[in-house]
Amino acid sequence: MAAPTLLTQLACPICTETSTTRLFDSHNGYPIIRCDACGMKFTDDRNAPPPRELYPAFDQSDTVTKNAIRRALNIFLRQRAGFVRSLKVEGRLLDYGCGNGSFATWMSRSGFEVVGLEPFSLGKSEMRERLTLIQAPLESVEDDLGEFDVITLWHVLEHLVEPVAVLERLARRLRPDGVLIVSVPNFRSWQRSLFGGGWFHLDPPRHLLHFDPESLRDCLCRAGLEPTAERRFIPEYGTSGWVQSTLNAVLPHKNYLYELIKDRGALKDISTGSAVIHLASSLALGVPVLAASVPLEAASTLVNAGAALTVAARRAPA
Repeated sequence: MAAPTLLTQLACPICTETSTTRLFDSHNGYPIIRCDACGMKFTDDRNAPPPRELYPAFDQSDTVTKNAIRRALNIFLRQRAGFVRSLKVEGRLLDYGCGNGSFATWMSRSGFEVVGLEPFSLGKSEMRERLTLIQAPLESVEDDLGEFDVITLWHVLEHLVEPVAVLERLARRLRPDGVLIVSVPNFRSWQRSLFGGGWFHLDPPRHLLHFDPESLRDCLCRAGLEPTAERRFIPEYGTSGWVQSTLNAVLPHKNYLYELIKDRGALKDISTGSAVIHLASSLALGVPVLAASVPLEAASTLVNAGAALTVAARRAPA
């Protein structure tokens, strides 16, 4: 690998220092940068499309097959909910960056009064029993949200331009004994080390920040939050990372299987022939990789090198 190139024109989104090092380029050509001052890794996104193009509203199919897939994927919602329940909290929950609202909906059916907030992918705001889904940026609605016992950010923080400022604002929405849960991809994972710029969870330019355990803790502390618990083994992110990263290394259409399962309209322009080839190849290669990914991911978490970092934090004492 070529020696890293020194850059001076970019400012770190965490500490604002401008002394940086270019580590490598992603598979789609975006430089991944390290701040020489605080160690934060981030994407040079100056050539990225606008957010509205990167985060289209979900265009999900209402078919028997697609609905069955979504029901099967509820196992991952149960795993997220399990971590929330392990913290012995209940009451009001804010799912910040709620996507299509699936986790928010799940938690509302589990007894929480839930608000799901999403600026892009949700499509439209709606209200149901114990559930309010809002399609809006945080700054336009935060004064009307009230306080929460739990605030969750499931793979959201890495998308934010000003993560510390957002965390500070969310922390003000926490009740005195409230907890904030944040989960992000782990830049120090075995997956990232193996797949480099082709790692599925790298995902530039949508992912602006690339956290390791130290930089995540630093970001939370800068926002006045104190980490109190963690969950290292989250199969949802581990298995998807191993399987899709492997498929991306051999198939021309990146993230095909993920987009097929996610069903948000990203594959509508792919030809039938290409879709057949990608589906057959994904099943033939993906099934054995999936079987191997569970013990492999479990082993990686023993040295804090799993695919994701999931941390619970509370407001630090004044």
